[in-house]
Amino acid sequence: MSLIGKITGLLGHDEQQQEIPPKEQRQDDLLARVVEMTDMRIAEESNYQEVLLPAIKIARAYFEQSLDVVPGPVALDSAHFLMSRIFPSPEDIPICLGRSLAVKTELSRHENAQCQRLYALLGARVKKTPENEQIFTDHTVRSLAPSPSQVRQILKETAFDSLLQGFANENLHYEKKLEQVRAQHELLQAAGVTAHHAEGAAASGRTPPLVRASFNKSADRVLVSLREWLYAPQHLMRISMAEGFLVREGGESEEEWRLPLMVTQDRRQWNVCLISFPVAMAREALKAAAHNHRFILI
Repeated sequence: MSLIGKITGLLGHDEQQQEIPPKEQRQDDLLARVVEMTDMRIAEESNYQEVLLPAIKIARAYFEQSLDVVPGPVALDSAHFLMSRIFPSPEDIPICLGRSLAVKTELSRHENAQCQRLYALLGARVKKTPENEQIFTDHTVRSLAPSPSQVRQILKETAFDSLLQGFANENLHYEKKLEQVRAQHELLQAAGVTAHHAEGAAASGRTPPLVRASFNKSADRVLVSLREWLYAPQHLMRISMAEGFLVREGGESEEEWRLPLMVTQDRRQWNVCLISFPVAMAREALKAAAHNHRFILI
């Protein structure tokens, strides 16, 4: 065994498990995931891979590039000037951790993995006070991970899955509409007026609704619709640095941070950055939490 292999074994890692799967395998797994989450009939089309792969690449690159602009991490337990600007008082920091649904549901898993420090996405909303001052409120975190890169990866995968789920929901809605058309067709048939309506539609050059709906629901049409859906990932999530909130530090350093605005499925919009905090701090915050937990919906 090589020296690297021996060291890897001593650290308790399987060298083979660290190998990155071939590009072809990753593509196959990704295509299988897309088909499973949207419409299984897509795989019946002989060209579905060629149609979907460029669109998948575009969507995933969009989410990756969007999340790359999120600044941070900044430590919640530090004296960084940003902390005093985002949190009006030091007591707001443990309240933020304690009210976060992500901390509530994910912390124990990281504790079991013996992590000492975690990273996450921090979101806050801007609110105007009666004195017309802008302050941050509704602080919460999501997507806990042992490193900043893993936080971004989790968010990327979440956004991509939500994009697929959104298409699946639209597909299901159309299926329900199609069932309504079928039911109406059966009622008309039972009433003996189907032939009359069909003749009228033919005379006017219109396609009967049932036939038109069936055509639009065909696997090839679903495939084309999914491709167009994937080419427009900004409808699910948009992270705008231009609409972000600029935070400046006074004094000699003149440091400034711009917290980009994250617009997602959530009716709320969040200014975001990456943060880090000790596991012990989050554990204590959960013990003191007494209100409903918040979550950033993506």
